Amino acid sequence: MKMNVLVVDDTLINVTLLSHLIAKLEDCESIGYTDPAAALAWCGDHVPDLVLLDYMMPGLDGIEFLRRFREIPGRADIPVLMVTANDQIEVRHQALEAGANDFLTKPIDKTEFSARMRNMLALRASRRRLEEQNLILSDEKELLEDIVTRMRSSSSFDTLGVRHIQKSLERTAGDLVLSARRPDGAHHVLVGDFSGHGLTAAFGAPLVSWIFYHLTAEARDLGYIIEELNRTLSRQLPTQIYMAAGALELSPGRRQARLWNCGLPPLLCLSAADEPLQVKSNGLPLGIVESAGDSAPHAELDMTSDARVYLYTDGLTEAESPDGELFGQARLAELVVRIHRERSALETVWMELDAYCAGQGLSDDAVLVEISV
Repeated sequence: MKMNVLVVDDTLINVTLLSHLIAKLEDCESIGYTDPAAALAWCGDHVPDLVLLDYMMPGLDGIEFLRRFREIPGRADIPVLMVTANDQIEVRHQALEAGANDFLTKPIDKTEFSARMRNMLALRASRRRLEEQNLILSDEKELLEDIVTRMRSSSSFDTLGVRHIQKSLERTAGDLVLSARRPDGAHHVLVGDFSGHGLTAAFGAPLVSWIFYHLTAEARDLGYIIEELNRTLSRQLPTQIYMAAGALELSPGRRQARLWNCGLPPLLCLSAADEPLQVKSNGLPLGIVESAGDSAPHAELDMTSDARVYLYTDGLTEAESPDGELFGQARLAELVVRIHRERSALETVWMELDAYCAGQGLSDDAVLVEISV
């Protein structure tokens, strides 16, 4: 593919001379303009590979042309070679600030011209190849995101007594929420937070989702499912990918709850009659060590009609204020207690965090789940 060079000079003989020199370069052709305004209009519909631009032109001079050229979408990285008879340092500073990449001083030396042109066109060719590769990678990433999203979505999610909110930094989040009931009526809920961000972190989610729903349908208890998840993740995924998890199993009558916390922030258990209970992490995240100990629950409690259990990921506690202070566990616990007491919408969390972050948004994926009887 030929490289196209835009030549802009108000003197026709200069355009002709430069175009003649360009024609001697391999795989290169020129487009010449003596009217800088017309050249700028051409740039709105075409993308040159390089611009040869005269500094001194009446009306629209080289500096103003360059500023406007850089403002056109997709033209910020196009190399521009400024041609000038003025070699004062102030002129070069002004041109560099406007976005010029290099200079040629009139009268033009043919050998220097050829060398600079080849260097800049080689740089442009490399950038163009990189842009093409990035487009391919972007298309492939979008396809993978679509596959992962389809694989992790499930119509099996059981909404009985479950409210949840979720925010993701990317289309494929590293956080997930799963909910299903066993054939005997016991209810399983799991919140997972994969290490890392983006597509890499999300790849384990379809595997976790399939195991969780498949084994719940087989009437396996949640402790067994957690063991199987840990075993499978440690065997199938790279060591740097693992999943912090919080899980709850409600008995068939929804009167007793068993809880596990493997690397998540403290789970919160609230009721009107009792003081808030925090179930802190008592196990490694799943997928780090294949033999992670027994599957006994980390806490058990009776569930009254007003009881609520809250599972969440650290994207909430790690939200930062403008001065870098974390929202923290204490603030989140106070907020959740207030939501529980006032029976507020879970979306209150987003409003509080948005105010705390001064509109800057979260720095990690975040999930909050409320389970009631």
